[in-house]
Amino acid sequence: MASESERRPLGMMVPPVPAGVEIPPEPPDVGARALAVGARLLAGAATFFFLAFLFAYFYLRSLNVEHMWKPAHVKPEQALGAIGIACIIVSAVLAMYASRRMRAGSSSWTGAAAGAVLLGLVAVALQCIAYTRQHFGPTDGAYASVYCAWTAFYAMGVLGAMYWLETHVATELRARREPAAENEGDIKDPDRLIAPGLEAAAWFWAYLAGLGVIAYVTLYLV
Repeated sequence: MASESERRPLGMMVPPVPAGVEIPPEPPDVGARALAVGARLLAGAATFFFLAFLFAYFYLRSLNVEHMWKPAHVKPEQALGAIGIACIIVSAVLAMYASRRMRAGSSSWTGAAAGAVLLGLVAVALQCIAYTRQHFGPTDGAYASVYCAWTAFYAMGVLGAMYWLETHVATELRARREPAAENEGDIKDPDRLIAPGLEAAAWFWAYLAGLGVIAYVTLYLV
């Protein structure tokens, strides 16, 4: 016969109440687990999405149709690429550090999280600048098409991750500026809700940063 924990695979659930009684709020661990699983599903989707560009890179490079894989004038900005990936790595480290500081109960995590968001946006800006400085477009050979598509979609992914992180910073700052008032329906302990979301966002951003390192090595160094 199945035990109680086996019948409740998601952990704590909303306890049963008699008919006509107000349903109590959902236990925090349920939402936390859902966020953690969602972040990993999103990471899996990102892996399969960017794997297509990695496959296209090596497949088209091996074909080298009419020796047009990478013409001589197709040279991405090495300096901007290196600075951009450095910003992404430091941003991911700061995001993970912010998540750890929040779990430890420190209020200083917002500074690290804000720094992570800023560096992520700087990386996107550097990629946009690189587009204006390069002397090739997506039609100038197979490498150019892969480079332009891969970096453009990755920049959009970075923007999405930065928005996710920024929402937690903004929510925390608003909660500090306007603490919950009695009998007004505000959340008395917003950090209990912010913490799992921040952890999920930081984890996904670290994973996406790892995909960015793979992209940088492939497009700039291989």
